Amino acid sequence: MISFESIIVIGQGKVAKECARIAGDKFDNVKLLDVNEISNLDEYFNSLKSHLIISANNTYIFKPRCVENNAIINYHNALLPNHRGVNAHIWAIWCGDEKSGITWHKVDNGIDSGEILIQKEIDIENMSAKELLLAQHMLAISSFSELVDVDFAPLCLVANDPKISQMHKKSELPNGAILNLDWQSDMIMRFLRAFDLGIFANISRPRVMHKGELVEIDCYEIDPTEIKITLKNQENLIIKKD
Repeated sequence: MISFESIIVIGQGKVAKECARIAGDKFDNVKLLDVNEISNLDEYFNSLKSHLIISANNTYIFKPRCVENNAIINYHNALLPNHRGVNAHIWAIWCGDEKSGITWHKVDNGIDSGEILIQKEIDIENMSAKELLLAQHMLAISSFSELVDVDFAPLCLVANDPKISQMHKKSELPNGAILNLDWQSDMIMRFLRAFDLGIFANISRPRVMHKGELVEIDCYEIDPTEIKITLKNQENLIIKKD
């Protein structure tokens, strides 16, 4: 591996912490960056040169100067080039994808458009968004360990062509986060599973039009014949499966 001044891991949660630990077991001068200690992230990252930056569950967008002067590797919770941008786990379920997964890729001046280093697949089946995200995080950690073993050499030949995929923005959610009761039951179930985020909920709560007003959905149950939706006002909606 090319010599770097240091390896800086930036991100939140278990993935970033585990990546810092794994890298630290093999390389010297590995730092897990606490972004709360940095008053100006643009200034900090633009001042770096010849560092390896590991981006794991990180929302900061690196500026061209930092990209040009450093090597940056990012974790994305989708099979790129599919579902670039944010909330990839939500969109994968909503779109009815049979498979999702994870990608570690190099960072360039686009969004999730750099060279793919490694990818791993996950069969979605009937997963909720929280279940998929947890599976992705675990796979991201084990895949990062594989990359460390080969000094971050590419382990995948998949082409990352952003022109063939859609990028999801933070302001966009499936159907504006509003459930349409006129949908077929399969579509309703995909919507409910896509917004079933548990402790990872950081988006608008899903809502449904009920008695002339939009009401938040609190929880749901799916059995072989029907879907039961409990609203925040404790009223229940029963939908028979098609």
